[in-house]
Amino acid sequence: MPPIRLTDEQLAFFRTRGYLVVPGFLTAHELALYRAESETLVNHCYEQGDLVADWGCVVEPLGCGYFSDPEITAGVRTDRTRYTELRAHLSPRHLVRCTLDGFGLCAQQLLLHCPQRTATPRTAARLSDAGTVFLLNEQYIVKPPHTGAEFAWHQDTAYFRSEERSHAVVSVWTPLDDVSVGNGTVWVDPFPDPDRPGCYAQGVAADTLPRGGSAGSGTAFAVELAAGTALFMDGRLRHCSTGNDSGRFRSVYMPQFSLGRVERPRPAGAKDADSACTAFAIPITNG
Repeated sequence: MPPIRLTDEQLAFFRTRGYLVVPGFLTAHELALYRAESETLVNHCYEQGDLVADWGCVVEPLGCGYFSDPEITAGVRTDRTRYTELRAHLSPRHLVRCTLDGFGLCAQQLLLHCPQRTATPRTAARLSDAGTVFLLNEQYIVKPPHTGAEFAWHQDTAYFRSEERSHAVVSVWTPLDDVSVGNGTVWVDPFPDPDRPGCYAQGVAADTLPRGGSAGSGTAFAVELAAGTALFMDGRLRHCSTGNDSGRFRSVYMPQFSLGRVERPRPAGAKDADSACTAFAIPITNG
């Protein structure tokens, strides 16, 4: 995948609305690679249990048991080369390059143009790498046919502890199948105030999920996308998804990137800095 240079208009739209749609982001070859990997991992999960009941429809390549815990070392979680070497046992290296150099370099452009978090005295000491973009996590979100697998309204940054929210985060929701209201696409609620990104006037209860193709109120809308389209979302964007009412699996690949290393608090006396990473801290470049 050649690097995609986002326009000033795209950067400004993302900054003020909290999302950006890039059609045709994946080539047909790349789309086939991600589909094949998703199928391999989903089959592995079904050998161990139920995709919905046991995995919640979320399958992480390095977190679903396909690789053993001893294989997923601190180095794999923080070093591009070691991460690539392990992932190569699952899929061709081109897929990893697409994640880091394709998705990652686009996310980098967006992250560098996002309004930045303000460091507290407690987190300021950890912000020396705040100008570096890292792969934070990656997952497949797979909804089997005719399932009520729903994801309530949420903001991705809400899953982090308060002390882990010092860095901006971008998630890239990338359908591997055409998505619509009928098979559980994502609904987004754009930032209501461009001057206060991620600040919503009121919360949304889980039981207000969109029904019958309508969000019910507000500015939220369903994003219907062709396979291979990339939906970039600010970590503060409010979004949700409904169940898959169709007769086919609906698969999405979603890498997440952070501006700076996202870390959890380390116990007193801890010496291994790598083990403090919340998930991954893999720099998208080797520089």
